[in-house]
Amino acid sequence: MSAFSRAPSGKTISAIGPGVAAALLVCWILFTRGGEILAALAACPAWVIVAAVAAHLTTLLLRTEAWRAVLAAAGGESLPARTVHAANAGAFLVGTVQGHAALPTRIALLRHLGGSRSPAATQIALADAPILGLEICSSAMLAAVAATAVTAIPAWIPALLLVTGIGALIALRLACWRFRDRPLAAGLRILAAPAGRARLTAIVLAFTAAALARTWVVLSAFGLPSDPASVALLLLSMGAIGLLPLGVAGTGPAATIATLGPTDMAGAAAAGLVISGAAVCSVCLYATGAWVIGASAGEGDLEPIAEPSNVIAFPRAAEPEVETELAA
Repeated sequence: MSAFSRAPSGKTISAIGPGVAAALLVCWILFTRGGEILAALAACPAWVIVAAVAAHLTTLLLRTEAWRAVLAAAGGESLPARTVHAANAGAFLVGTVQGHAALPTRIALLRHLGGSRSPAATQIALADAPILGLEICSSAMLAAVAATAVTAIPAWIPALLLVTGIGALIALRLACWRFRDRPLAAGLRILAAPAGRARLTAIVLAFTAAALARTWVVLSAFGLPSDPASVALLLLSMGAIGLLPLGVAGTGPAATIATLGPTDMAGAAAAGLVISGAAVCSVCLYATGAWVIGASAGEGDLEPIAEPSNVIAFPRAAEPEVETELAA
């Protein structure tokens, strides 16, 4: 039997099944309540969309700065900022369609644009680990805030997330010390420097705050619950639903419908569309800006080509003159 004619495996179905189900649910709601959703979108002030785009654009810039700080500690300090931003812009673009493809895209682009100045592919991949550990800790704080209003969240969930995040960071720090002489551990070197750890923590908290501000602005504009617990719950839900193969366009509506649908289904769907639309728009703006700046200064990023050295001929011994007698 040909491989193309085999039935999908159970692992494949379990991987894409939840995403397909969520996408179908969002499409059904948009189809059945399209008029109400369009009316809610039409009533949304333009400044809300501008503010949402600006807030998400801030998160993109800060995420790249966090990645650049880790890469610098890993030996990529000679990489120009424009090169790192251009590589991450491509990853963000791919991530709008499929989030799981962002990491390999980021590695491939940085290796291509940075050349010999970029760290190894394994080091670039491992550079996401410190950021992920800090994001788990920030998710624990969001879960703790959300649990104050949602009794369905067990009290041990925030504690478990916090312990997991701190445990992961400690394990990465120990791994960096244990394998400090191996090139692979270079992606974790930022955890060994107190100043680097503090800077990375501040950046992660900053882009988390920007995401919270964007969420609060959109929820307030549509008259949805915008208290700290509701905002934290929605942001936490977006992070969890973002693991499904929905892309950025489907994550926003799916998360708002799941968390705020019982309050106002049409308003929740419209708010999710604005969040997703602002995310896609900001990614496009960020990518355009990063690539335009990179192209305008592209010649400065090229590695200098060594000029050919002058060839100096070694002195040769003089050949003895041969006297020729002429016949008379």
